[in-house]
Amino acid sequence: MITGTQKEIERLLPQVAGPVKEALAAVAKIDLDAIPVGKTPIDGDRIYASVNEYQTEPVQDRRPEKHFRYIDIQIVAAGRERIGFTDVENVSDLTEDCRETKDVVFFGRTAKENFIRLEKGDFVIFFPWEVHRPNCFYDTKAEHVKKIVVKVAL
Repeated sequence: MITGTQKEIERLLPQVAGPVKEALAAVAKIDLDAIPVGKTPIDGDRIYASVNEYQTEPVQDRRPEKHFRYIDIQIVAAGRERIGFTDVENVSDLTEDCRETKDVVFFGRTAKENFIRLEKGDFVIFFPWEVHRPNCFYDTKAEHVKKIVVKVAL
């Protein structure tokens, strides 16, 4: 996992390579206030942004998830949320397998989980070996969030 803010991406770029570097360079230029909800291509299906709006939920109502074919770069465009994360070795009880159609599987439990809080302009990168639980309450109540998830093909 890598985390930071949109305004600090330039100092991270020399430390990464390939499609992750290309995707981060695109994230650095996104106008968080203007990007529309929906899918925005960056480089076809190799790198694209999926923009959604939603209400955060209690952590117990959110399922841990993992991807196989894409790296996630998640950046909050509006609002605040908390995201749980752990390594794949710390999860059990596969509850739903959508890897063939949506590149995601969901888990029922985590043995060890840490959390990060994101506000407008904050981003986090999740790699395929990292399970994450997005869209959780930042504190104790629901908040409206607009988030960009840039998908980077492996």
